[in-house]
Amino acid sequence: MNDDKKPSDSSSVDTQHLIDLLDNNSDWVWEVDAQGRYTWSSKVVTSLLGVSPEEVIGCTPFDFMPPAEAERVGRAFSEIVAKRIPFSGLVNRNRRADGRIVVLETSGVPLFDDEGELRGYRGIDRNISTLGERVMQLETIYDTTPVALCMIDRQGRLVMSNKAMAQLMDDTLSDAPESHIADLMPGCWHQVLAAFALADTGADIPSREIVWRKRCYDTHSVPVHDASGNVVGLSVTWVDITERRRAEQKLASANAILQQHAQHDHLTGLFNRRYMDECLSNAITNALEEQFPLSVCLADIDYFKRYNDTYGHQAGDQCLRRVAEALVGARRQSEDNVSRYGGEEFLVILPRTDSAGALAMAERMRQSINALRIPLAASPTGYLTISIGIATLSECSMVTEDRPLHIIASGVINQADTALYAAKRRGRNGVVAAAAMQRA
Repeated sequence: MNDDKKPSDSSSVDTQHLIDLLDNNSDWVWEVDAQGRYTWSSKVVTSLLGVSPEEVIGCTPFDFMPPAEAERVGRAFSEIVAKRIPFSGLVNRNRRADGRIVVLETSGVPLFDDEGELRGYRGIDRNISTLGERVMQLETIYDTTPVALCMIDRQGRLVMSNKAMAQLMDDTLSDAPESHIADLMPGCWHQVLAAFALADTGADIPSREIVWRKRCYDTHSVPVHDASGNVVGLSVTWVDITERRRAEQKLASANAILQQHAQHDHLTGLFNRRYMDECLSNAITNALEEQFPLSVCLADIDYFKRYNDTYGHQAGDQCLRRVAEALVGARRQSEDNVSRYGGEEFLVILPRTDSAGALAMAERMRQSINALRIPLAASPTGYLTISIGIATLSECSMVTEDRPLHIIASGVINQADTALYAAKRRGRNGVVAAAAMQRA
């Protein structure tokens, strides 16, 4: 062992070796004070920015950036300094001494004095110009796209968001040092947790509609993984579908109106004949399947032509509306359907009603019209009356029935019509029931 070499000489050699390593590295190593001014720089700065280490001392990183870039990066660095935290991956454009643009990726760690006060940052800059321009372009696209985008970490923090997301949140994101989705949008937090649970299992995360501040958004979440494949966050897309939903609601309303017109008689508001034919087919199907009786009543206003000739068609229309209201009011169960079958004829479908029940119901309807006491001088009674014919599809006729449905429906209507004309021949203002239909 050579005792002549002093410890200080060894330390000096180690220091010089370290400096040589820093000066001949591919990364630029630097230190800044609490105000962001360079206090030390490795010689790599010359290859990156085209200036010597001595020329950067006392300057800030922003002195070498285009104005707009200096403003953007300055805001980001101010937030980092305020939190006194390490940072990495801060991509920024710098202008070299010869005017060319170089893209750097900056990382750093905070430095503290003995009292724990922040005295600056030590870090490195790496030249990523080839990749960096692409990264910057993607960041620009991400930030300026009209669709709201954000990334949420496992703790619910919004770690990344674009301008559209800030507008969605009414720019409250920029005011909060640390934004939590649970605080910003409490109603959405449970959906975020559900999305993370699905992501952890590898299952697809379904799109969800969220109403936020009276606007409707279609949200789609995609899991973000780390290098080990663990889910570390969610990338969420927010698409404003408010106008689409409003258009769909208007279309649905228009379709409902069309459906109303297609199914209802415009004068009385009752179901029309076309829709009632469909209702009768369905009622017969249910009766056959569930083995319960079904009756129909065909009602006709007596001497209605004379009423129109005497009082005019406007009075006739009003008369039809009053008769329709009275027939509906006479129903005893909500599933009884009343329709205007044509002209002054009305069809009433009575599910779960046998012949005796139909007779009672028809008599109730006849009396309800009599109670209106609508004057009609041409009638023997002096007021408006109706005649009603009844047909019943009896339980015993369902056992071996194999005829087509429309034939059965036609048969029921024909029997009710036959009974109606029998009531007319007997002097009107009466009720007649046809014999229960038997199978051929």
